[in-house]
Amino acid sequence: MTNKPASLRNPNLWIILGAALFGVLLAWVLIHNAEQQRFSELDQSGNERLNLYASTVEAAHKRFDYLPFIVAGDHQVQRLFDQPQNTTLADAVNRKLESWKNESNAADLYLMDRTGVVIAASNWQQKDSFIGNDYHFRPYFQSAINGLPGQFFAVGVTTARPGLFLSREVRDGDDIIGVAVIKIDMTQLESDWAAGGENVWITDTDGVIFLSSNPAWRYKSLTQLSKETLTRLDSERKYSHHPIQPLQLIKHSPSPEGNAVITLKTKSVSSPQLNQNFLLHQRQIEGLNWQLYYLSDLQGLARSKQVATLVAVLIAALLAVIGLFLSSRWKHQQLLELRVAQRTRELNQSNAQLKQEIEERIRAEKALRQTHEELIQAEKLAALGQLSAGLVHEISQPLSAIQTFLASTQLLIERDEIALARENLTDIDKLIRRVTSIVSHLKTFSSKSRGVLSRVQLQQVVDNALLVLTPRFNKTDIRLNWQPPSEPIEVHADEIKLEQILINLIRNAIDATQEEGEITGEITIELRADGKQAQISIRDNGCGIEAEDLPKLFDPFFTTKPPGEGLGLGLSVSFGIVEEFGGKLDAEPNPDRGTTFNLTLSLAQPEPDHVG
Repeated sequence: MTNKPASLRNPNLWIILGAALFGVLLAWVLIHNAEQQRFSELDQSGNERLNLYASTVEAAHKRFDYLPFIVAGDHQVQRLFDQPQNTTLADAVNRKLESWKNESNAADLYLMDRTGVVIAASNWQQKDSFIGNDYHFRPYFQSAINGLPGQFFAVGVTTARPGLFLSREVRDGDDIIGVAVIKIDMTQLESDWAAGGENVWITDTDGVIFLSSNPAWRYKSLTQLSKETLTRLDSERKYSHHPIQPLQLIKHSPSPEGNAVITLKTKSVSSPQLNQNFLLHQRQIEGLNWQLYYLSDLQGLARSKQVATLVAVLIAALLAVIGLFLSSRWKHQQLLELRVAQRTRELNQSNAQLKQEIEERIRAEKALRQTHEELIQAEKLAALGQLSAGLVHEISQPLSAIQTFLASTQLLIERDEIALARENLTDIDKLIRRVTSIVSHLKTFSSKSRGVLSRVQLQQVVDNALLVLTPRFNKTDIRLNWQPPSEPIEVHADEIKLEQILINLIRNAIDATQEEGEITGEITIELRADGKQAQISIRDNGCGIEAEDLPKLFDPFFTTKPPGEGLGLGLSVSFGIVEEFGGKLDAEPNPDRGTTFNLTLSLAQPEPDHVG
């Protein structure tokens, strides 16, 4: 068996080779992502620039679009076509055209007769005046003389200055008697583009560049023009003596957004001939049938690729260093495993301790919940204790009446007055039922709640609470306003605990109204349902609650009653029970006097219909 070369057995060599391969792949991914991101940024900024420059060109066009129409409709202009030999009228029209030209900041304004000869112009006093020149070969004249608005960009035959010509026919009734023309100087756009360092050009329908931020691109075509096209341009004298030659550009694969990527030979100050890469954006200019191009320089893309390559090399080197470091640490593996085992034992101990603490916390929460339930029961029994005297009176009266009815019944039976005896027995049965109802409800109320939520009718709970508090009401002159709603209202709650809450709130209302001795006490209980909630409001006209005491009203052991008349647990316990139900308990002072407690609970969901 032959031994492997030492180089193959060396793990460090494999680490370096792996890092190098990863670096190559990472470089490819980063360069690809950088290219995608750069193209996306250039596409977005290029489109924004296109929209900006297109709106600028459109605004320059629309700014003067109305002027040929104004000139053609002027009565003095129309008279000149009828009297072309009237020098006084011609002079007046020339001055008017000059005034319009200065006010509108147009390049030139002039009038042409039906043969294409200029008969009046804004530059009538200049050496290169248009008056007397024949421009019938211009397309803008041919369009206007045929009744169509004309527009044509060309280099001036007389001035050799480029501009956009807009024309309209001059009519005398239905007859076309001449043409009104305005020339717009758009070279200021080129100056603005060049000053901003932008690469912009505009081409006509033949693909000839006639406006450009770089003079070297002007009067170049994007493709080789046919002989017919060159002949037509020459006959129109559109670009005067400028020869139209194709622009030297090379097209590459388009960007991810579909824009062309080109290499363009441009001249610069530092180099007479420079090949430069651009991303080409284009859009049509509305109303002019021109194509606007914006060139985004791709030098930043090359820098992004260089940065991506450098990042990949650095990451690959870092991975190689990390790999070599991990390789050198391999000999310490056994020690590391020992430390891991030791750390695992420590974590197990910590987990066991944490589990024990969690169990203790659960026990504490159970004890706290049990204490809370006992506190609720104690508050309930305390309430019964305070009501005990009245309840004894409420029960003792029927019992005394029963004794009296029994004695009377015995005498009636001895006298053989059976009918009257039966009436007494009926009254005795009613009294016994009343005592039984009171005792049965007190037994239920005093028992511990099972802690199970169920469907509870609020009307019944209010009636039960008032039954317990009847002795308290009988000892006072308080007027109780309680009118149950016609439809039953059900909530999801614990009936016994909910009854305890209402007893606490109504009892507090009784105590508050009794402190206002000079005013007749009045307690109003309202029950209503709205949407998905039900609300019980208990309003009194008692002494009320001070504003500074409202935030502390539901705190444990807080009370506004005199010492010995309350521990301050009733409202606190009630507040805790309401939170268990998922409800809300709050208090607010009445506008005139007294306090209103509002108990809000969620309505019970309707029970589904069972189909037999």
